[in-house]
Amino acid sequence: MIGVLGGTFDPIHDGHLAMAQFARSQLDLAKVLLIPAGFPWQREPRASAEDRLRMAELAIAQQPFIEVDAREVRRHTPTYTLDTLEELRASYGSDQSFCLILGSDAFFNLPTWKEWMRVLDLAHVAVLCRPGFDLPVEHFTPPLREAWNARQSSVSDLQNSLGGRMIRLEMPPVPISSTQIRHALAHSLPSLEGLLPPPVLNYIETHHLYRLP
Repeated sequence: MIGVLGGTFDPIHDGHLAMAQFARSQLDLAKVLLIPAGFPWQREPRASAEDRLRMAELAIAQQPFIEVDAREVRRHTPTYTLDTLEELRASYGSDQSFCLILGSDAFFNLPTWKEWMRVLDLAHVAVLCRPGFDLPVEHFTPPLREAWNARQSSVSDLQNSLGGRMIRLEMPPVPISSTQIRHALAHSLPSLEGLLPPPVLNYIETHHLYRLP
């Protein structure tokens, strides 16, 4: 099973890498594909697609089980997870299983995605939550609640099927956000040590990213 972790990564930080590493260890993933969104339709990144792709490549240079997949940046069209999963299946073959790695907020917004039920047919979904956090199922849209109740599964269920299963994983909290980092960079706040990989910080400083106009 291959993990799929998508996002704007604006910029990528240690929290993203922690999510990939945690999901890989808990689900025994062969690897995790880190996929920067090229032209995300729900938000507009501050950094260009090419800069975000390069920062992702720098961030995973010492991560042997994480690969950067550039297909969404190279597509030059709005980014939809459905299209990416269909391309991945075409690339890796129909017998390869995939698992989307999502935070709880992203999972809550799943029904806003393009043909989200089709997405569930193409991949499993692992929802990473902080310890003790119960997903607010009562606040899910009825279709998401129905899907969650019907598709919850164990790790072995995910490993023995190609898609359509869901699982909740408790992950130690990593209190880092891209918003926090962009704010610190824009206002020249002190040390960002421990928030993002040094090569990424060096790239940001060299290319003057996230500075106020």
